[in-house]
Amino acid sequence: MPFRVAEIRDRAQRLQSALARGYYRLRSGLDERSSLASLYRQHRLLLSPGVLQAIQRDLSEAQGDERRRLKTLFNWVAGQQIEAELAPLDDELRSWETGTTVALAETEIQLRRVPEWIVRAEDRGERLGWEAARHRRIEEAAALRLDVVHRGREAVVQLGLGGYTEARERLAGLDLLRVERDAATILEGTEARYRRWFAAEAEPRLDVREGPPSRADARWLMGMRWLGRHFEIEPFAANLRRAIEVMGLGRVFDRSVRIDIDRRRLKDERSFTAVIDVPGDVRLVVCPLGGWIDARRLLHETGHALHYTHASAALSWEERVLGDDSIGESFGLVFDSLTLDRGWIESVTGLNGAALEDYRQLAAFLRLYRLRRDAARLLWELELARAQRPGEQADRYAVLLSEATGFAHHPGTFLTDHRRGFQAARRLRGWMLSSIIIDRLNKRFGAEWHRSGAAGKFLLEVLSAGRREDAAQLAPQFGVEGLTPETLLARVERWQ
Repeated sequence: MPFRVAEIRDRAQRLQSALARGYYRLRSGLDERSSLASLYRQHRLLLSPGVLQAIQRDLSEAQGDERRRLKTLFNWVAGQQIEAELAPLDDELRSWETGTTVALAETEIQLRRVPEWIVRAEDRGERLGWEAARHRRIEEAAALRLDVVHRGREAVVQLGLGGYTEARERLAGLDLLRVERDAATILEGTEARYRRWFAAEAEPRLDVREGPPSRADARWLMGMRWLGRHFEIEPFAANLRRAIEVMGLGRVFDRSVRIDIDRRRLKDERSFTAVIDVPGDVRLVVCPLGGWIDARRLLHETGHALHYTHASAALSWEERVLGDDSIGESFGLVFDSLTLDRGWIESVTGLNGAALEDYRQLAAFLRLYRLRRDAARLLWELELARAQRPGEQADRYAVLLSEATGFAHHPGTFLTDHRRGFQAARRLRGWMLSSIIIDRLNKRFGAEWHRSGAAGKFLLEVLSAGRREDAAQLAPQFGVEGLTPETLLARVERWQ
C-alpha cells in the first residue's frame, strides 16, 4: 500500500514530539541512559525508503504554500533517516560521556561537569589543569566520534541527493557559498575592533605567565562570577518574566513555557529549548553555573521559546516547528542583546556607574567573541565537509578557531565542536537577521523598546509568522534588501 502524505505528516509530528521529549529528559539530567536508537525503531515506518518517494511524488505536483510545506517535510524526514542511522553510535557516545570522569589532583568529577568547574575556577592554573585533563579524556573517544562522521557521510550519500556537501546543502536549504562569504566578511570587518577589545578586556583579566589565553579562559570570562550576586538566576528569571509581561507577551509564555533552572548531577551544561508540542508544551532549560553566563543563556532561550509559543495556530505543523532554524536563532539573539542595554541591565541587576560601564565593555567583547567564533566554526565546518580525510583536520580546526578568537583551541576537540547539518550556518544567518530586527525595533520604538507595549505588538506580529518563510525572505520585510552582514557590522560598532 503506497504511503499517503497525510499519514507521513502525522507520523513525522509524533516522531518530532517523541524526540524532543527524549532529548529533554536526557539533556536535562532526568534520564541517565540515551535510547535514541530504540526511539527510532518505534517509528521505523517513517524511515522506510518509500516515504521520501511519496513526498517527492506529491511535491512534483504541488504549488505555492503546499509545495513549500512538502519541501520542508521532505528535508526533515530525510534528515531523520540520517539521524536514525547514527543513533546507535550517538547512544554509545553519550553513554561514554555520562560514565567518564576526570581527575585533577585529588578531585574527580564527571567529564560533562568540567566546563562548569572551569567557569568557577578563579585560579588560572586550576582551570587550565581541568581543561588539559578534559582534552586527554576526549581524545579517548576520538575514534568513535570519527566513526560518526564517516557513517554520517555514508547515510547522506545513500539518500541519492548528490555528493555529501551538495546533499547537506539541499537538506539545510542553504546557499553555503554565500554564507561562507558572509562569514569571511564578518571576520574581516570585525578584526581590528576585536583585537582592540581583546587587549582592553581579556588580557588585563588573565595572568598569561602560565601560557597564552585558552578557551578555558574564555569560558571563565563568560561566567563573570565576580558579578554573581547581580546575575543570580532565580531573581533574574523573575525580572525577565515581568519584562515580557510589560511587552504584552507574558500570557502565552506563562501558559506554555516550563522554565527548568534546577541543578541536577547529569544535566547538560549547554542550555536548550525543547519543543514537545507547539504551542502548548515548550521546555526552556538552563544549567546554572553561577554568574552572567546563566542570565545570557536564559535570555537567549527565552527568545527561542517566544518564537515557538507565539506562532499562529493557523500555521501548519511544518511552519510552526520545522523550517529555517535561523529564525529561531535570531530571536534568541534579539533577547540576549539586552545584556548590552544599559537601562535594562541597571534595572534588573542594580549595577550602576563605573561598575555598569566596566560590565558593558566586557559584555560587548564577549558578544563579539561569540560572533567571531560562530563565523570561524562555519568556515571550519565547510572545510571538514569538503575534506577527503576528515580525521586529518584537527590541526586546521585549532588554527581557524584560535586565530579568529585569540583563545587557543585544542586540536583534540575538533569533533566535539562539530554539529551535523551545518548548524553554524544557521546560527550565522541568525546573527544577521537579529541585527536587522534589533535595528528596526530601535528605529520604531527607541532604545527602550523592551519597555514598550507597542514594540511587543510588533514582535507578536513577527513571531506569529513562525517559520513560514526563511530568514532571507523575512529580511526584506524589515526594510533591507536581503540577508547580508552590513547591518550586523554596523551594529557591532554600537555594542560598546
